[in-house]
Amino acid sequence: MDQDEKNGAQFAEAIRLRGCFEVGIYDARNNELLEYRKINNVVVTSGRSYVLSRIIGSGLAQTDVMTSIEVGTSTTAPATGDTLLNGTWATATGGTGRLAIATFITGGLGSNPPFWQAQVTFATNQANTTLGEAGIFNAAAYNVQTMLSHVTFATINKTTSNTLAITYTISN
Repeated sequence: MDQDEKNGAQFAEAIRLRGCFEVGIYDARNNELLEYRKINNVVVTSGRSYVLSRIIGSGLAQTDVMTSIEVGTSTTAPATGDTLLNGTWATATGGTGRLAIATFITGGLGSNPPFWQAQVTFATNQANTTLGEAGIFNAAAYNVQTMLSHVTFATINKTTSNTLAITYTISN
């Protein structure tokens, strides 16, 4: 008899969600990588609830999927209860801080461990400020979404001479 059986546990396995943001800033003239960050993130409570609700349907529409990545200015550590970025730059300045995910990579769903990726690139005219956080959401509009994950990183100064590429990977 294993320890779970001895303790009367109902579940012998657990699904632990973990995510990772890769953030790269590139020179817009020659596409040279100028700065790079790879940071593990917090899969927030609302994100974990979202994933579990998808398993049972929970009244969610099929179109209710993770669609957007947002960048912000705060470097305050993420908390599991977060539902928004701490320094939502776009709403404060009218700038473009949230983009629709341009590329989804789902080929890793059959891997062990399975993984899923989302990618966006902010153009030279988008998110030009000092950035320190990112998150993934299921809506393009602000304050009406579910946040899946939240990460902070050593600040990056994004200017009009740069592009910013973000890849988000989630696995178990």
